Amino acid sequence: MHFGTPEESLLFLVYSLNAPPLAKLTYYVCVITSFINNILLSIVMDLRDVKKEVEALPDINSTLKQFQNSWIKPIRSNTNQHISFINKLSHEDKVEMNNKLLGLNESILNIKSSQVINEKLKHYARYLIELKLTTFNDNQEKSKVITNQFINDEFLNIKGTIREVKNFDNHVNNLHQQYHEINQLLQKKLSLEETVMFMELPHYRYLKTLLRLANDHKVITRNIGRHLVSLTKQTQLKDRR
Repeated sequence: MHFGTPEESLLFLVYSLNAPPLAKLTYYVCVITSFINNILLSIVMDLRDVKKEVEALPDINSTLKQFQNSWIKPIRSNTNQHISFINKLSHEDKVEMNNKLLGLNESILNIKSSQVINEKLKHYARYLIELKLTTFNDNQEKSKVITNQFINDEFLNIKGTIREVKNFDNHVNNLHQQYHEINQLLQKKLSLEETVMFMELPHYRYLKTLLRLANDHKVITRNIGRHLVSLTKQTQLKDRR
């Protein structure tokens, strides 16, 4: 069985040959404690990375608004005065595009309300660091309180957040699909020069930001769940000692 560093394991093996039972038990406990503390130290370094990733997440509402201003507004009827060539489209084409845009309302509303995911992930990052410290200090009662917030809190329970992350991903991908369908329709109706002019607007940059954010949400949520399970196990292991 391997505990702590390789040197500690070797020392324990040599020492256990001649040591009294009580001394061996004491050393065994010390090595396990050292092993746990080393794990916790590595966890806190990982948690700092998670916290930095969460703090670097772009604001969803701001990104969505910029996307709407550079893509939806220019092609929506009666709001496209600054891109005059859109007005050359036939009435039927405009109706078709506006209907497709109306079909995006649910996804737009869901994405707009998803800034709360960013806020929850910030709470989780802080709570995980706090949970790590309480585990390190063997404060089992406080560890249980923090763990309970992750699991049972009406607003912060992580199962609810996982559902929100999945919904956000679905709606962003629906927006992405409709974006390409509408752009393909435009390309059929506009000249090459007009198409290039429209596609040079920064809308795809903002859409890519939303797509990347949806993926970041999934990755960060998985990492938070992994850390939560690890720290909970450390608390349970210390509780049995």
